Amino acid sequence: MKIKTKQILDQYLFIRNEIDRTCDRLHQEHKENTKCRKGCSDCCMNFSLLPVEFISILEEIKDKEVKLNIEDKDKCLFLSDGTCQIYAHRPSICRSHGLPILNMDEEGENMELSFCPLNFQEVEIDYFTMENGYQQDTFNSKLYLVNKEFVNSYEDEKFTENQLIDLRELSNYLKK
Repeated sequence: MKIKTKQILDQYLFIRNEIDRTCDRLHQEHKENTKCRKGCSDCCMNFSLLPVEFISILEEIKDKEVKLNIEDKDKCLFLSDGTCQIYAHRPSICRSHGLPILNMDEEGENMELSFCPLNFQEVEIDYFTMENGYQQDTFNSKLYLVNKEFVNSYEDEKFTENQLIDLRELSNYLKK
């Protein structure tokens, strides 16, 4: 892997660490309204990743012993007995699970709020603000930009900047 590509992967890890700091702060702030605990895995679904995140996770776990959930196609590949097998290396979307998530509507005019229906059952909608919600669009923009740089430098495989890769594809790469 080229030095430039490794530097871009480091940029991705920097953003992921920024996401972690934000999510840690928000989880602490909302701990009274959050029911997420070990074993709660309703959010652990199969989804797609940007190439930079896909390759970063692959690089981090390729030499580790990981039990794969290949039976349940709707659940995450790395969910085993209600536990994430790659928790430290999990995708950015997994890091914000359980939090109140804010993003722009399709028209770009209003903020939309979403959160797990098990959480925040005792709060009014005006409880949520820009400061106590996870601003998903901000982080997605940063991830998109670093991904754009990544796909232009990565030579082992050709990806496009708008491409999303099914998380379950990691199982094929881990077998190589």
